[in-house]
Amino acid sequence: MRLLGFAAAACCMAQQWEPLFDGKSTAGWHTQLKDRFPSEAWAIEDGALRCIGNAKTRPDLSTVRTFRNFELEFEWKIGKGVNSGVKYLVFGVRPNPAVGRIDPDVPKALGLEFQLLDGTEGDPSHSTGALYMYVAPSNMPPVPPNTWHKGKIVVRGSDVEHWINGVKVMSADLQSEAVRAAVEAQKRNDVPKVAHLDELKADAKKAYPIVLTHHGGDAWFRNMRVRVLR
Repeated sequence: MRLLGFAAAACCMAQQWEPLFDGKSTAGWHTQLKDRFPSEAWAIEDGALRCIGNAKTRPDLSTVRTFRNFELEFEWKIGKGVNSGVKYLVFGVRPNPAVGRIDPDVPKALGLEFQLLDGTEGDPSHSTGALYMYVAPSNMPPVPPNTWHKGKIVVRGSDVEHWINGVKVMSADLQSEAVRAAVEAQKRNDVPKVAHLDELKADAKKAYPIVLTHHGGDAWFRNMRVRVLR
């Protein structure tokens, strides 16, 4: 009986999937620098969080909770020609390109990005499924616009994976020489630096928000759920 009791307790301690968005309310979401839901740029539509493409201001949308090792599953849809993304291990905010500085009213996330793009910018590391700017995807399934697709992000220590429609399209070790070199080669001030990778290595328990980006096009996110990995 004791063994059975212990096994049941161990089972109950396993990490469970938890919803990040309930399909109905804005609970659990805000901008990074202010505790408010940016209804001028985001809305709830048919059970999904909608990025309003023609909004006058374009703040990113952040989880209130923070995460370090996790699996995130979500469904997304983007309009034709739209650029969007899901950022994770978000270290803070970056300059808002519209004003050239950090804007507390329209914060833009500084973090690693699961790129979502209809079409291509020519550089494979900028295409859908990429670890944006650093690692290109492979084995990509079709991802036509205006169609719902399934995405998954897995973070275990320094290892990250991107999945699309059940296919693993990108995996990388953030502390590998290749990734560190790719990060160091970028001179832009709106992307993660090697110092951020050093931060991840130095503090394996520090947790970070997950952010939906607003790049000016129509995008939808639904059925978002997460489970913590230990």
